[in-house]
Amino acid sequence: MKVTLAKTIEAHQAWMAKDEAIVYFGYQLHKPLFQKLLKEFKEHQKFKSGYRLVTSNLPIINIQLFDEFLDWRAKNKYKR
Repeated sequence: MKVTLAKTIEAHQAWMAKDEAIVYFGYQLHKPLFQKLLKEFKEHQKFKSGYRLVTSNLPIINIQLFDEFLDWRAKNKYKR
């Protein structure tokens, strides 16, 4: 008899709709600010691959890349 053991790993959700991302990142009361950050995110050369416009009303965002963008923005906020 052969027994195989497997390790279960947790897989994080990679992409979220914009409305879900607003809640995930805590911008429910600051939607205009989130919209400004999202615009900058989708126009930035390094991070724009993390934004997809699936349909005309449903943009989706790569959560990890947006989080990296927020870290990058916090570190570079005075370098503009």
